[in-house]
Amino acid sequence: MRETRAPADDGVVLIALLWILTILAVITLSFSRETFVEAAAARNGRDMTDGYYIARAGIESTIYQIYVKSFLTQMQPAAMQTQQADAIDMGKVTGQFGDGEYVVNVQDELGKININYASEDQIKALLSAIGIQSPDMDIIADSITDWRDADNIALPNGAENDYYQGLQPPYLARNGALASMEELLLIRGVTQDYYFGHRQKTPDGQIIDRYGIARYFTVYTNRNSINVNYASLPVLMSIPSMPPELAQKIFERVQQSPFLSMEDLSKEVGQGPGVLALLTTQRGTIFSLTAHGHRTGSKAMGVIRAIVSMDPREVTKHRILYWNENIVN
Repeated sequence: MRETRAPADDGVVLIALLWILTILAVITLSFSRETFVEAAAARNGRDMTDGYYIARAGIESTIYQIYVKSFLTQMQPAAMQTQQADAIDMGKVTGQFGDGEYVVNVQDELGKININYASEDQIKALLSAIGIQSPDMDIIADSITDWRDADNIALPNGAENDYYQGLQPPYLARNGALASMEELLLIRGVTQDYYFGHRQKTPDGQIIDRYGIARYFTVYTNRNSINVNYASLPVLMSIPSMPPELAQKIFERVQQSPFLSMEDLSKEVGQGPGVLALLTTQRGTIFSLTAHGHRTGSKAMGVIRAIVSMDPREVTKHRILYWNENIVN
């Protein structure tokens, strides 16, 4: 006799098949999602790598342009030398490499304040100009002075060895000239935010960079004069005897057309030798280069910051004094 299946059995089989299909669909969807994420990560990793090498190409190209301008151009007869500002004068070099573009911000280190030479008043003026107010301004300025001086007597808002020995881990104040800019992060009051800066949204919704003190100080120069063509507005405002309105006037002029000579600058300043003695239009030999590189159409950015000393005695005509591939902006 032929065996017949009860309708209930067919329902169980149908439900089982539906569960199997559901599980397979979930597995397929999960696999597809993981594949998509892995593909996106691989694509982003590729773009980041490409951005890094595009940024490196920008650094190398800019170094060559500085070399040509600093050494080769000066060998030409005066009649052949152009007086027009170029990309190096304007502080921004752009170019293409492979299927990407780079932008390199160029800053003569003479456009910054040497932290080892600056007076406490000048340090405070710079800190105030970039928005750091008391009491943090007083703590940072006094602590930098204490860090540099040879004694172990703390200023009213400063810090000496007894303060640093109480930290974890403990360490000693240098009691001498700073050897690197990152050393500022060891000094009382200098937070990561104050040092590196941060991005900030303005009331109208724009995102702007609030640069930290690392952008305005240097340890690489041995002259007190400031190159006005590369100086930021806060640096100009911190120069002793510099009226704020004159600092603004100089800064705005440089954005349009850099000063080509001290005679050109003196016409703009018109303040006598008091201020002029602290300014220069002559480029130094040490430059800070910040390169941003990215593939066309990609948001992944490679950023490199290097400080380069131009030296024709070197085989490569330059020396790298500082190199950092972990730059945010």
